[in-house]
Order: sequence, then C-alpha cells, then structure tokens
Amino acid sequence: MSHVIIGTAGHIDHGKTALVRALTGIETDTLPEERARGVTIDIGFAYWRDEVTIIDVPGHERFVKNMVTGVCSVDIALFVIAADDGPMPQTREHLGILNLLDVGRGVIALTKTDLVDPDWIELVTEDITDLVDGTFLKDAPIVPVSSETGEGIDALRDLLDTEIAQVETRPDRGVFRLPIDRAFTVRGFGTVVTGTVISGSVTTKDEAVLLPSGKSVRVRGLQTHGHDVETAHVGARAAVNVTGVEVEDVARGDLLCEPGYFDTTYMIDVRLFALSDSPVPIKNRSRVHLHLGPRDVLARVVLLESDELAPGGSELAQLRLEEPGIAAKGDRFVIRRFSPVVTVGGGIVLDADPRKHARLKADVIESLKCLEHDDPAEVLDARLRSVGWASVSSAQIASDLAVSEDEAKQVVTSLKERGGVHVFPSGGGDRFVHQGVFDSLKQATLGATSLYHSEHPLSGGLRRRELKDRIGKYSEDAVYQAAVDELIREGLLVGEGAVLRRTDHRIELSGSQAEVRDQILADLVGGGAAPPDLAELTSKHAGSPVGDIVEAMRTVGDLVRLDDGLLFAPQVLADVESKMVSFLKVRGEMGVGDFRDLVGTTRKYAVPLLNYFDGLGVTERQGDVRVLLAAGE
Repeated sequence: MSHVIIGTAGHIDHGKTALVRALTGIETDTLPEERARGVTIDIGFAYWRDEVTIIDVPGHERFVKNMVTGVCSVDIALFVIAADDGPMPQTREHLGILNLLDVGRGVIALTKTDLVDPDWIELVTEDITDLVDGTFLKDAPIVPVSSETGEGIDALRDLLDTEIAQVETRPDRGVFRLPIDRAFTVRGFGTVVTGTVISGSVTTKDEAVLLPSGKSVRVRGLQTHGHDVETAHVGARAAVNVTGVEVEDVARGDLLCEPGYFDTTYMIDVRLFALSDSPVPIKNRSRVHLHLGPRDVLARVVLLESDELAPGGSELAQLRLEEPGIAAKGDRFVIRRFSPVVTVGGGIVLDADPRKHARLKADVIESLKCLEHDDPAEVLDARLRSVGWASVSSAQIASDLAVSEDEAKQVVTSLKERGGVHVFPSGGGDRFVHQGVFDSLKQATLGATSLYHSEHPLSGGLRRRELKDRIGKYSEDAVYQAAVDELIREGLLVGEGAVLRRTDHRIELSGSQAEVRDQILADLVGGGAAPPDLAELTSKHAGSPVGDIVEAMRTVGDLVRLDDGLLFAPQVLADVESKMVSFLKVRGEMGVGDFRDLVGTTRKYAVPLLNYFDGLGVTERQGDVRVLLAAGE
C-alpha cells in the first residue's frame, strides 16, 4: 500500500486535536503558544501506523493558510464538526477548500457528543447532511464520537481503515518534488526540511535543487515515520536532511525537487472555480492571496472569458504573481480575497509557464481549453503551439504534462507519428517544436528573404542575423537556425558562409549597370596587383550604384573581395598565383618584399594577397616568410 495522508478539517475548537490524540495517542499541538492558547496554530503530524499519517490543521480563521498547507497533500479528509455548535463559518470554508483541492474521500466526525443529548445529535446530523450535499462528502459516513469518554472512537478507527484500504495509489509523475512545509536544524546534522513527496522519489546522496532560490543541495539522510530510510517514495511524509543550504535560507512553500525539471514562474494559466457560497464574485484584476500548496503569494486574477466570475461559476484565467511561484500542470490551488481575507475560489493549473495573454481572445481561450484534454498528446500539441517559434526539452515536456520523462518521450513519439512535432538537436540534446509552427517559421524566413531580394536585386544575399531581424517576430535562435538549416537541406536557400539567398534568386543588371560593371572589371584588370579600391571606383563612376554593382559582381564571380575589402579581378589573382608558385618552387621561401617586387604591387596589397593565398591553402606562413604547401604544388 502506498503512503496515505489523513487530514483533519473543521472550525476552531471543534475537537480536531483531541480527536487525533484519542485515535493515535499522539499530541499534535507541539508549539508552546498552541498549548497555552488551546488553539492549533501550525500544522501538526501524527504517525498513526506504518504508511499512514494524520495531519492536524488549524481551524481558526487567521490560520486558514496553514490549513491549506496541510490539506494540499491529503488523501482522506477527517471532517470534524462539534455536536454542541454544529456547522460554523470555518466549517463551510474548510469544506470549500477541500472541494477545491480535489480531496476524494472523507469521513465526518461529529465530536463532543458527551455534551449534548441524542435529540440534538439527530438535529445536527440533519444540518450536516444538508451542508455536504453536492460535495465530495455527500455520501460520507457521519460518526458520533467523544474524545473524552472514548465513545465512537473504535467505530471511527474501523471506518478510517475501510477508507484507507480504498485509497488509490497516487499517480506518480516520475520526477521528484516535495513542497516544504517546515524547516529546522538538528544538531550534528544541519538543515532538515519536511513535506509530502508529491511525485517521484528521493534517495540519500541524490542531488536536488531548492526553489525559488535555485540553490543546489545534496540529500544527506531521510526519515519517514521517524525511521531512517534510503528512499522516500511518492505519497510519503518525509524529513530530508540536506547539505548546501542554511535553515534561514529555506521558507515554507519552497520546493525541493529534481534538478532540470521545474522553475519559478510569475504567471500561471488556470481553470478557476468560484465557490458557490462565496460572498462576492471574482472580478477581473482582483488582487488575491494565492495558495499553491504550502506557498502563499499575492496575485492578480486576469479573467480571460468575462469581466466577472459569479459564485458557483468557472472560467479560464491567468494568475499574475507578485513574487515567484512554483507550480506544475495539474496542481490544485486556492485563492482568498485580499481584504477581507476569505476563500472565494480555486482550481487547477493548466500551464505553469505561459506567455502573457490578451483577454477575451477566441484563439487564446481555445488553446487553453486544449490543455484540459485527457489525451496527453493533445495537451502537448496545444502546449507546443502556445510557445510559438520556440522549443522545449524533454524535461520541460515532462514537467508541462506532469508525467515522467519516459512517459513524455512516449507522448512525443505519438505526436510525432501524427506529424505534430519537429525534433532537432541543440545544446547536446534534442529540442522539440510544433511542426506546424516550425513550418510557419520556414515560410516567414523565405518570405523575408524574398522581400530582401526585391529591395536589393543586385545583392547576393544577407547575413543570417540580418534575416532573423527582418522576420519581425520573435523566434528562439536555436529554432530559427534549425529552420534555416532545413531550408538549405531542402534546396530552397543557399548558404555561402554567413550569407543566405534564395536558390531561385538571379542577379540581372540593367543596360547602364552592365556598362558600369564592364568598366569596373576593366579597371580591376588594368590595375593588376594594385587595383583601385571601392572608394576610387565610386568616385570614378559617380551617379551609379557602384556598391550594389560590385556586390553583384562578387556574387556571380566577376571579382573577388578580400577580407580587407580590396577588390581583384579573378584573372589577376590567377596570374599572381602562377608567378608566386613558380618563384617558390625555385627559391623555397618568399618574404613580403620578394612578393611585392615579383607581382609589382605595394605593401597595402601585398599582405592581404599573401593572407588570401594562405587561406586558400596555396602557401603557409612560417615566421616572416611564406612556403609552398604540398597542395599548392
């Protein structure tokens, strides 16, 4: 059997802590102020038996946020209502929270029966039946008990045993995650954090990361139920001794998790439900307290489908956080009004790392509805579409789908077989982008290249970075480079170094431009190894687009442009090379002065020319001289 968590819930002073003590013999009020005031302030724990933990949570209105912390990982709710009071305000609020957090099973304990007569118990039972109608507790047994006399305690234990046996094994997302609800120091061991393992497992000596700080830690030791263990599995209440972080650097709501899968977020997309008995509607831009497991942050509710969510209603929304939050798809949350603080709703996380959405947009709403699909492949399809011209890793997919990485790979394979995923290598691993989105980037790249050619018909192309800037819409660099590379492989683009052009692009000079080209070529040939540079040519042929014509000549091979910007006719370079090779075959080596005298040039041209031939592999520089390479021979 997997580990089972039972959580108490109910109004202040309805006997939750006394009931846990009667069931287990364990006192969960451990803080001095709790014992002094007789009020549970923080969550307490009772390890009832192997694989079963009871969490005792506060009932006082001021401590509801701690109640949410305790309930966020509960399998069975032990819903406590005092017979002498009946349902009270926090009774109703706690019931709403349990529903919002999707607690599936529960037992209702009607406590303090020793203080009232049987007729009153019958009346209160009727009130409770009406209260829980339409909730997950509508069919739950109601057990009258007295923690003082012991009446009904054995019957309650038997019912809890029945419920425990029927708890389904928690689905394991495969990636270790433990929301921290307490942190303290143990002399001789250092920092210890506690929480419930909500996915995956953790083993001593594992590396982990603490979020939102991002600090790397190592697991030094583990305990469950007060016993040392080597591994804590999903569902277990665990105490984790970690090294690499001081206790003052850990806060309730921090996440201890496997590295590489989770990150902090300032926005989450959600399906939001408003409590049916909420005192007010949830209005767009409402400021709220957001409870994500044990983490409590302030946020704004951005309603995506309307301006106001009425009590009992539901719609898609984006929560924009005022400080870092930590979430994953499928997580449950609760929101409470900023002031006065009262629970108004909650729901389920659809996307823990979304883009900022515009409101009342049909495409946004449709995309988010796709994230609610039961088919993980459909969810992945929607998720990949939502990130646009960007890619995700297999680890990100596992986190987005709330599944193990092996399961994520199966989902990717399924979607790839449908033609929905494009895979490309980057950064030492595979990256994934939606095939349709990737194709749209390819089309945008071709379109931007065509537009450049129409604006610069004499140019041989443009650099990759300039082309990316011209697309006009953000694209992740790795995805853009993958799109360009595929277009080259498909023969739609030609890449010459860093310069790109469409394969079907042809440079055509007008009659007057062709005349200037011929004159430039004659100038370069006539100049030999000391030809005119671009400035001289521009001055000589004033009024003509000399720069564009020169670029066109370079593209079609009518001239060669050296790294220093000097221009040479190809036949001149061939003649210079022939003379240089003949000289080296006889002399063995050549200095700059020898080369300058041999070809009739100046140092301005000699050094760039020698570097050019070095680059071609004809010669090699050795100190102050050049020698002929075997390839040059």
